[in-house]
Amino acid sequence: MKEIALIIVPFFSVFTSVFVLMLCLTYKKSFFFVINSFAIITLASGILNISLILNGYFELNDKIKIFQSFLYLPLVILLFKELLFQRMFAFFMLMTIISFLRLLGITLSDFFIPYGEHITYLMLIIITFILYFIYLLLVLKLGRKLFKKVFAYGHEKEWIIYLLSAAASWLILEFIPPLFQSNLTMALVIMSFVIWSFFILLFAIINTHERMKQKYEADFARDIISTGREHYRKMNEQYDVLKIMRHDYKFHLNTALDMLRRGETEKSNEYLIGLQNKLEENELLNFCDNPVINSLIADYARKCRELNIDFNVLINIPPDFKVMNYEMCIVLGNLLENAVEACLKIENERQIKLVVKPQGEQLTIMLRNTYNGEVVLDGEKFISTKDNGLNIACGIGLESVMAVIGSFGEMFHIKYDNKWFNVFAVWKQSEQ
Repeated sequence: MKEIALIIVPFFSVFTSVFVLMLCLTYKKSFFFVINSFAIITLASGILNISLILNGYFELNDKIKIFQSFLYLPLVILLFKELLFQRMFAFFMLMTIISFLRLLGITLSDFFIPYGEHITYLMLIIITFILYFIYLLLVLKLGRKLFKKVFAYGHEKEWIIYLLSAAASWLILEFIPPLFQSNLTMALVIMSFVIWSFFILLFAIINTHERMKQKYEADFARDIISTGREHYRKMNEQYDVLKIMRHDYKFHLNTALDMLRRGETEKSNEYLIGLQNKLEENELLNFCDNPVINSLIADYARKCRELNIDFNVLINIPPDFKVMNYEMCIVLGNLLENAVEACLKIENERQIKLVVKPQGEQLTIMLRNTYNGEVVLDGEKFISTKDNGLNIACGIGLESVMAVIGSFGEMFHIKYDNKWFNVFAVWKQSEQ
């Protein structure tokens, strides 16, 4: 029975770990390729385990368990799309939970020692199966949400700390089993402390990321309000200037005509060009009838003018189309901010083209901008290249865009070549 337990329990562990990884992470290759890759490693590892157990090398089998577990780490790194340190953290996190469940199974099965060794190992198999089954049910219900919250944001240095903490927790749990024979109480205390500390770490990660998200959204909301106020102030200033210019229109016209009568054509042209430039500087920018969205677009139009970026906009939002202004501003604001940042990295042909138009009962958003042709990817995720100390998937801005599109949109697609970076999204009409 001991030999059977030593074969079946590791199989439960591997099956559970692979199932959780496949469910909660995003794999690069096809489903069958990933499954076959894990199956090959599991088969080789299983053959080695069985041969050692059948030949009575129980202690040697225990010593190589850690080495066998590390064989799966390269697969997790190569086959999944999350950031490198996030993939490694996920591996050690799952190993920590699996080790805890295995040790908990051993502890509970030890209560059956008086009934004989065979009963003890039989109970180990049954209890381990029950624990892993409960764990899988929890993962099916909460796993994806938990991973999404854990992997939401974070600096690269933070993920290194998280990774080292998870690895340390797992290694401590792996070295506890000998203590069960010499000092059971101490082993239980250490095991409880390690797993408690690990879940405190998970809670801290999620809480930190939630605070970052809330801070980002609050800052963005303040920016939207500030932009609206600034746009309103500039509109009032422009109205005042235009009133004065209209009042002085006859004076300007008579001045230009006098120059022409005197044959001063060149001076007349310069005077009219200067007048035209002044009119353009005080032009009231109006891109759409939605005042909130128009304020945001007008602000970026001014930025592009100041930064020598050719900014072309076509926005047609039907009056009866229900759109959530705040969410739409998150999408357009972040996309335009990324586009401006990309254009600033090139010297010539700085161009941004934005088109928002109805398509049936939806809105299509198409934004394209020139850039330096350099795209930083981790798997299929874009890495922020802004000089802000962050190195996270898509940057917080693009993450927010994807989250909003996931709630209000139908599609979000990115395509790029050596010159143009293109974003395409489809926005559903709000039911509110």
